[in-house]
Amino acid sequence: MWDFEGIYIRLYEAYGPQGWWPLLKKDKDGWRCHYVPENSIRELNRQERFEICVGAILTQNTAWSNAERALICLAQADILDPDALADMDVDTIAGHIRSSGYYNQKAKKLKAFAQFYRCDPPPDRKLFLAQWGLGPETVDDMLLYAYNQPVFVIDIYTIRLFSRLGLCDAKITYHDLQRQIMDRLKQDPLLYKEYHALIVRHAKEHCSKKPDCSGCPLESGCMRTGLSD
Repeated sequence: MWDFEGIYIRLYEAYGPQGWWPLLKKDKDGWRCHYVPENSIRELNRQERFEICVGAILTQNTAWSNAERALICLAQADILDPDALADMDVDTIAGHIRSSGYYNQKAKKLKAFAQFYRCDPPPDRKLFLAQWGLGPETVDDMLLYAYNQPVFVIDIYTIRLFSRLGLCDAKITYHDLQRQIMDRLKQDPLLYKEYHALIVRHAKEHCSKKPDCSGCPLESGCMRTGLSD
């Protein structure tokens, strides 16, 4: 049976470093998100932190590819900036982020967050959670990837993987699973970033809603909990 540390080691062996969180860069072909492993270990500047936080909001309830398109639209319009979004009307913001889905709600969230962010708030979890439209997963994305805080992000892929491996119940709460993982791993933001990104990669490769277990690096010892043969 797998444990949390062993799963990380095996996934890293299978997929290598993921370079999360991707950051925008403009080249001859225009704006694109780049996955650079060094981004995980270097100190990010204020604009890069804001970009990650915006991406964390845009990717709520949608695939990253849709959020990425919205980010690029904001960059192309030269409004991926806390002051610009804080002072912009919600309808204009919504028009630039339609690809992310739920764009009217997300536009309100982006405006509210930009007004909060331009005051340079400290990376305090309770403070971020008190902001409208930010739940635990979004806030933990922000704190881990933008601020390098040692907090493990729980998402649907994490619960799916660990429940199938028999390490938790499929109905476990966000905070209970987060506590279990963080109690068993060292408090290392670099480890948490890489682990979370590897889980997402593994979910795309093998552990989707309808899993493809052929060639799965975790197949040996997987209890396949919740799956029928």
